[in-house]
Order: sequence, then structure tokens, then C-alpha cells
Amino acid sequence: MSSIKPSYYFFLFLMAVCCFSCKKSEIPVVGTDSSGIIIGNTTTSNDTTKITVGSLLVKYSKTAPCYPDNEVFTFAAASSAYPSSANTYYWYFGDGGSATGTNVQHAYNATGAYAVLLEIKNSSDNLLASTTFSVQAWGQQIKLVPSFYTQFDFSTNTNYVTFNSTSSINKGSVVNYLWTWGDGTTYNASNGLTRHQFPAVNKDIIYPVKLTITADAGCTADTIINVTIPATYPIKGDFNAVAYNACSNEYFQFTPTASNVPAGAVYYWNFSTGRGDTTASLPIQYHYQYMNDYDVIMKIYLNSRLIYTTHKMVSAKGENPAPQARFFPAWISTNGNISETWGFTSQSTILHGGISGYYWNLGNGNIDTTYDVFTQSTYQKNTAPTNYTIRLIVTGNGCADTAYNTIQVSAK
Repeated sequence: MSSIKPSYYFFLFLMAVCCFSCKKSEIPVVGTDSSGIIIGNTTTSNDTTKITVGSLLVKYSKTAPCYPDNEVFTFAAASSAYPSSANTYYWYFGDGGSATGTNVQHAYNATGAYAVLLEIKNSSDNLLASTTFSVQAWGQQIKLVPSFYTQFDFSTNTNYVTFNSTSSINKGSVVNYLWTWGDGTTYNASNGLTRHQFPAVNKDIIYPVKLTITADAGCTADTIINVTIPATYPIKGDFNAVAYNACSNEYFQFTPTASNVPAGAVYYWNFSTGRGDTTASLPIQYHYQYMNDYDVIMKIYLNSRLIYTTHKMVSAKGENPAPQARFFPAWISTNGNISETWGFTSQSTILHGGISGYYWNLGNGNIDTTYDVFTQSTYQKNTAPTNYTIRLIVTGNGCADTAYNTIQVSAK
């Protein structure tokens, strides 16, 4: 086939592989002609690469590998020293394929770097010149499918949104993610997970967020998802909770005092009794059946979206919180014509909590707050039987009740 030793072709191949990591415009090309080994010059302009080895000029270009196109290489060679009319140009594409002619085409099925060998032979099959160079192929119909989803991971900052790409590619890999947020800013990243802080605004805004992905082959594709960023309202404050009729039929009146609430907002209330949220005209009233401390929550919604929440503890007395006072008197002893001693025992009750105090007015000028359910007092006898009015005041839950009883002390 030629007089050149096989070891020379091995040398050519090594040179091509070693220089593949260089930039296209710097790839050294080995060539031979009748004068010996010549290092070729390589230049790239637009999409065409030119390789000059002595009098031999090799050019190649390729079409885009991006779907729906096919990546096709076009190779051309010419030499004033070796006209095609008298010589044959043989191409070996490095993947087992070959062709002859000064203008040929070839498509690579798999991604990779390939060492292309061009040989020029005369009619006697003698090798007149050769050159080898490396080309990068990406394969056929590289298809990108861009997609992503959003998450609002931070309930206290609904303007800070998480974006996660779920894009795919059939060949190669995605090397760049360009996010166009729709708010006038963009972000380039090498991976598909990122977060973005949208501006704080006083009304809901829909941003068309676009993701553009780029493959290592240079193919691009994009998709758009509309992301609604809720308005941010500088609401402050809470509400007043005022109890009425505390010791008879207690109810609370709740009045919002929060400021900067937008027009059209709706208030919801949770009174922590297991009945869920409720809404009504303001101010809102509520009656607690049982004595307890309740964590009342006020929520503000606008267009069915929660925009503010606050809470406050209230202490309810419940139904019938006041004590019921009653007692009975009992004669204890007499001291002749001088005096009588009487005892008084409370039979007072309370439904919730406990009685916290007893106030005895014993009718003879004596006041007793020392004893609880029992007290006694001595009454002087007069020339005629004398009536004394005894009064008991019991307190509990901040409420009070009074009971009266009358005793008669006999005459001297």
C-alpha cells in the first residue's frame, strides 16, 4: 500500500490523540509529503476549520447535532501538488468508516473525539502525502427536555422560592442552567437547584420564570412556568379581648387593632375550643362554656390567602362562675341572763374552681374574716328578745355572692 512503515501511522495517531485536549485553533497536525514531516497549521473561522500542511489544504465543518437535525461532517481537501485528477484522496474517520474523494461527508453515531486520517495516493497506490487531525463529534439528534418545579419552602418569606430542574437529555449532559426570573434579573448556574428572592410588592404578581438549559454539545432548549409571588403587607398589631358579664353570663368581645391591613381582608378566629375557624362581622363575640385559659388566634386572609396571623391568651370564667352563698346558724350555749353564743356554718358552693374568701358580718358589730366555713359569736341579752341579722359574703373566680340569716337572742 505504501513504503511508510506502520510505526509511522502509530506516531500520527498518538499525535492526534495528544493534541485533542487543545483548543481547535491550536491543534497541531502532522502531515507528510515528498519533502518529509511537516507540522500543519490549523485555523478556525466561523464554523469551518482549515488545516494547512505544505501545499495541502483540508477544510471541515459540521451541521448542528441538536434535534431535529443530524450532525453531519463535511470534509474537503485540495493540493496544487497532488491534483485530484491524477491522485486519489482516502479518508479514514476513526470510527471504522471511510470514503474517497476531495469532498466527502460523514456522520458519527456516538459522542467522542475521533482521529481523522487523510491519505493521498497516486495511481500506483504509492502514498504521496497524509495528515491526521482530531474532530469532536456529539452524535445525532441531541434532544433536550427542559422542565422544573417550584416550592415555597419558607412560610415566613413567601418571596423566597426554591427552583429545581427536572430536565433531561438523551445524549451528553446539561452543562448550564440559565434562569430568567421575570423581575429583570437572571442567574447562570452549573446545577439545576437554586433559590431566588423576588421583590416585595404590595400586590400579587405573576412572574414568567424561564429556564434555558445548554448541553455540552451546545444545544439549548427552554421552558417557562408562571410563578405567582404573593403581595407583602407590613401588618402589625393584634386585637383587644374584653370580657363582659363576667360573673353571670360571661362573653368576650374581640376587636382587631392590627394596622396596615389591606381593604377587602377577611378576619378568621380560632377560639381554641376545637370548633375550628370562624368568621363574622367585627367586633366578634364569643361565649366560653368552661373555665380555662384559651389561646385565641386571629388570622387575616386576602383573596383566600393567609397574609397575617397573631394570637393572645384569654382567661375565661365559663358558665355560672360565681359562688352560691348560704349558711345555717346554731345555738351553742347560754350564760344565764348575760349572753348567748351562736355558731354559723357555711354551706356555700361554687361550680368551677374554689371559694377564695369568707366575710362574716355577725350583726353585733363583729366582723370575722379569719375563719373559713365556721365562725361563732357571743350576743348580749336585753330586756326583750333581740333579733340579729347575720351576713355572709363568699368570693371565688373574682365573683361574689351574699347570704343572710336572722337569729333571735332570748331576753334576760
